[in-house]
Amino acid sequence: MIKKICVVFLVILTASCSSLENKTRENLTNIDSKLNSKLELIQRDLQENNLISLKNSLDVSLKERYMINKLSEYNLSKIKFYFTKPEITKTMAKNTVGIRSGEEIIYFNLEYKYSNGDWKIIKFTERR
Repeated sequence: MIKKICVVFLVILTASCSSLENKTRENLTNIDSKLNSKLELIQRDLQENNLISLKNSLDVSLKERYMINKLSEYNLSKIKFYFTKPEITKTMAKNTVGIRSGEEIIYFNLEYKYSNGDWKIIKFTERR
């Protein structure tokens, strides 16, 4: 009787662990697609000289907000933005953004954090 109880317990334990693993994988792919769609939206809005989606995605310091506000003084429709594919861990992500104006290219490192069902930019630094 004890052997049957042990076998049933192990089967239940194994089945529950495998279903948790599948749900985690599904959630990670969902999180990945959310970040990619947010980056596409930001890139499209920047090409149209619209900073609303970028400003809504910020969770940064006052200095970094100042840098973003300075961007609004320029006509961004003639500037090209290049986003690298983000490196995503569970709730954090990083990527590099290139801003090209004529012959000059400026690179920025961005860090994102996933919280409350949305990705927020938490760090925005110029790469030298």
